[in-house]
Amino acid sequence: MPREVVPTARPSQAEVAKPGRRERRGDRRAADESETAASAPASGDESASDGRRVQRRDRRAPDDVAAAAGEPVPEAAAAAYQRAIAAMRAENWLEAELELEQLTLEQPAYPGPHVNLALVYLHDGRREDARAALERALELDPGHAAASTQLGIMLREDGEFAEAEAAYRRALATDPEHAIAHYNLGVLLDIYLRRTAEALEHYEQYQASLTEPNETVGRWIIDLRRRVNSSESARVAQGDGP
Repeated sequence: MPREVVPTARPSQAEVAKPGRRERRGDRRAADESETAASAPASGDESASDGRRVQRRDRRAPDDVAAAAGEPVPEAAAAAYQRAIAAMRAENWLEAELELEQLTLEQPAYPGPHVNLALVYLHDGRREDARAALERALELDPGHAAASTQLGIMLREDGEFAEAEAAYRRALATDPEHAIAHYNLGVLLDIYLRRTAEALEHYEQYQASLTEPNETVGRWIIDLRRRVNSSESARVAQGDGP
C-alpha cells in the first residue's frame, strides 16, 4: 500500500504542519510529520509537530497584505484569529468556522485566515468550499507557500498529479526551505509518479530541515537510496552508462 497523507487540522499562530498517516507494503506506518499549512493574519513561518520545529534560515515569513504595506494588523483581527485558532485546537469546528468567516469578511486582504478556513471546511467534508478558500488566498498572495502546499494535497487526493506537483513546486519557488512541501512532493514523486531519484532528494531536504531526524522518513530514505543505487548498477551492468 502507498504512503498516504491524511491531513488533520492542527492550527498554530503561524504556519501549521499536520501529522499524517501513511501506508506502504501493507504495513501502516505513522509519520510524525505531515503536510498541511496555514498562516496567521500577520506574519510568521514556523512549522511544528510533536515538538519538532522546522529550521529555516529566516523563521519570519513575508507579512500579509496590510502589514506588507506598512499597516499594523488591527487588534480586533488579531484577537479574532486567536479565538479561531483556539477553537480549532479544541476541535470546536463550528466556532472556528464562524470566527474565520467573519474575519475574512472584515479583513479580506489577509490570505492566512482563508487557508485556515480551508482546513475547517476540509474537516467538515466541504472540499469545494475548501478549494475556493485556498484559491482566494492565492489570489491575494500567489506566492503563499502554505496555500500552495495545501492545494497540492487536495489536487493529489483528486488524482490531479501534474497539477499537484506544480502546486508543490510553486510553494518551493517561494520558499525553497518549505519543509512540508518537500515532504509532500517526495510522496507524490515516490508513490504516484514513480520518480524515485527526485523523491529521494525531497525526502532528504525534508529530513535535513528537522532538528531531530524523523525515523520513519529515515527508513524511506534508506529504501530509496538502495533502489536508486540498484537501478544505477543495473544500467552500468547493461552497458548503458551512468
